[in-house]
Amino acid sequence: MKRLFVLALLLLNLYPAFGDYVSPTNREQELYDNLIDEFEKLSISRKDVSDTLRSFDEPIVIPFPCDTKDVNKFVNATITTRLAKFDDSLASHEGAITGGIYVWKCSVTYSGGNLSINCQNELMLNSDAIQSTTDKDPQVKQVEDLVILYHELLHGQLMIDAMRSSDSWHHDTCNKRFHEQLDYSYTDGSHQVITPLQTEFASQLIKNIGGILQVEEISPEESNNGEFTKNVGSLFDYPQYVKSGISISARSYNIADVQIYSQKNDIMVSGHLSNNSQPGIIWLYVFDRDPVTSEPVVQAVNQPAQSTETEIPAWIKNNAKWWADGTIGDNDFVLGIQYLVNYNIIKIPQTTTDVAQNNVQIPAWIKNNAKWWADGTIKDSDFVQGIQYLIKMGIMRVQVKPLEQTAHLATQSDSDNVGTLNVSDDLVQKQAHQMTQITITGTVSDFQAGTYITLTIVNPDRSSFELKGILTKKGEFSVPYVIYDGSQIGSYLVTAKYNNLEFGHENFSVQ
Repeated sequence: MKRLFVLALLLLNLYPAFGDYVSPTNREQELYDNLIDEFEKLSISRKDVSDTLRSFDEPIVIPFPCDTKDVNKFVNATITTRLAKFDDSLASHEGAITGGIYVWKCSVTYSGGNLSINCQNELMLNSDAIQSTTDKDPQVKQVEDLVILYHELLHGQLMIDAMRSSDSWHHDTCNKRFHEQLDYSYTDGSHQVITPLQTEFASQLIKNIGGILQVEEISPEESNNGEFTKNVGSLFDYPQYVKSGISISARSYNIADVQIYSQKNDIMVSGHLSNNSQPGIIWLYVFDRDPVTSEPVVQAVNQPAQSTETEIPAWIKNNAKWWADGTIGDNDFVLGIQYLVNYNIIKIPQTTTDVAQNNVQIPAWIKNNAKWWADGTIKDSDFVQGIQYLIKMGIMRVQVKPLEQTAHLATQSDSDNVGTLNVSDDLVQKQAHQMTQITITGTVSDFQAGTYITLTIVNPDRSSFELKGILTKKGEFSVPYVIYDGSQIGSYLVTAKYNNLEFGHENFSVQ
């Protein structure tokens, strides 16, 4: 059983103590240039970070007047960003590797009631850590590297957004006195805003290369002094990948020594929390093969069967072996065969429409066949002939039905019980040069923590787009939606969907 050891990347934001500027190494500059080139080619939807990007080439100037009763009369902020050499003292934090850091470095001067803010910010990329992870699929590694860049650009953009349009930040800054610190909380050091943004960004990138991103949270309560083992799903959760084999790798936050393995058909992860008082996050990358090694990963097989007559994913050999040695019972083995038949992975004549029976008794010679097949003594076709015999003689009964009926999805009759949907405001007043945020919340009753709900937002002109929200361990979701000064005026429709089943409709209006 192969296990994957995963490098954890911890992405930091605001570093409060800083020294003189140090130019990046040639390696760091080349890494940055390559990432920026790839990032600007992306066509996926994401939060706009163009101000941060532009600040590398020219100053971003943000002036605004203060109220007559404020301490200061006028504020003028100038923001530039430059690539800097990575500070080796930041290379590790709580056992994890720091991939990047965006540093806000601002000086403030006062003159005649005018407050001037001059920010010469720095982006640092840990090229040694980023370019050392060569054991991963190059496409997945490219996704992770782009997420590092996007994450750090967000730390810059969120603060610039506040400087541009936050009434609270304007009021606070207009009343700053000499030696008082600026409010940098909008950089989102707690990652409350950045985490869902970067997760959705990564999910779209993984989807574009043919995979699925599954997010799992490990709470301190799920661990024993930080150590944990958790069931995060089944191989059967990914029927689209079963035939060619399933490959799973991962990236983690606040988790060290992550291991992924299978226990029968269950997908398990284990490791320990770097900080026992904080939850850990695991991103599972699920693909239909292992593009790096072409070897089995989490019971995935990427080599075609030797026989040209029948192709069976070789992970079923483990089921056959466990069944032969008594680890699993006859009924469990029959259910596995029924699954393979219904997904047309094993071609067997339809001799009955009955569901697999309980208390199945299977001849001992079939178990011998299963053992020999698992050991490679007999061919796939010989094993299939034994299964065909069981069905033909009525010993094993399977129900053949369309693929969509076998999927583990809720039915339409259950839609009213799937979940709830709420919008924080029915009416939103659009503000010039400012952002207004509403929150779309709800719950899902039958859920798996870390999976997504999908929200479809229909604009007043009938165009639409999708947002995603991660389900917590309580089945709750909360998705922010921002109204800009360029947002359409009129009525918006919000529809929620989980497991391809719609379960809620809400409206709000923008004026």
